[in-house]
Amino acid sequence: MIAKDCIRARRSVRAFSDKDVEEALLRDIVRAALYAPVGMKMYDSLHLSVLPCHAEVEKFTQLCRSQSGDENADPVHNAAALIVVSGKRTNAVEYANSACMIENMLLAATDLRLGSLYVFGAINATHGTPYEKKLAQLLQLPEGFTPLGSVAVGYCDAEFLPREQPNRVTGVNFVK
Repeated sequence: MIAKDCIRARRSVRAFSDKDVEEALLRDIVRAALYAPVGMKMYDSLHLSVLPCHAEVEKFTQLCRSQSGDENADPVHNAAALIVVSGKRTNAVEYANSACMIENMLLAATDLRLGSLYVFGAINATHGTPYEKKLAQLLQLPEGFTPLGSVAVGYCDAEFLPREQPNRVTGVNFVK
């Protein structure tokens, strides 16, 4: 897919099928993250964890349900896989770096005709709670890493066609 068409076709998916995603496709998505720009080339401060199938993602969903107290919570909307970006620091630079990685993965998923969803709230809700350590254990994180954001991935019924430009900002100024 041409890059501009991929950008125009990308959308958040909240209705995934029960089919697991092939490992080769997940590896392609992860590879896209590795090409993201990282401030000051601090790649050693970032870590990716892949929950590659429904059974593993369900463990994340159950943790989120326990943390939120909502037994019906489904922050990943039945996604087949979840890729979590973690960092050694929880500052603006690390969040920006993780966001660049996440955007690359979202676009790679679109290019592969897979649905995707940026999942931030469920990850962030664990910070400073007992669930933060449980999430780190689930993700098998190296010592000192904190989950910052994630991408839910799976098959869906969405069509991946470029759409009309959304008008969601207050305006665009070209300053001269």
